Amino acid sequence: MPSRTVRDLLVALRGVTYTPRSNPVVVAGLTDTIVLKNNPARIAWLIVNFGPIDCFLLPLTAPVSGSGVRLAANGGAVSAEWTEDGELVAYEWHSVCVINTITTLTVIEEVIEARDKVVGT
Repeated sequence: MPSRTVRDLLVALRGVTYTPRSNPVVVAGLTDTIVLKNNPARIAWLIVNFGPIDCFLLPLTAPVSGSGVRLAANGGAVSAEWTEDGELVAYEWHSVCVINTITTLTVIEEVIEARDKVVGT
């Protein structure tokens, strides 16, 4: 049966069904904030900083200002995908702001659906 949608094509290409999830995350200044929880079913993520303050990201541990991946204010973005970044995609990711104020991140992740939730299996 030919693919009729992008979702059909992705299932045919990867052999599994996955779902996008989007969540806003508020990073409260210099306080460690978990942006993504550990999830071995996650295959990709995108984090966009729509807030007015730069922030830093690190896997597994809290970054301190000046360490980690710098995510610029007003649209700075970073992404990871399992075929390029391996297990880092599934790790827990943390963030802090560069100064003691608040910024908002939008987190989009692609997660493999549980087999019992896939239609037709």
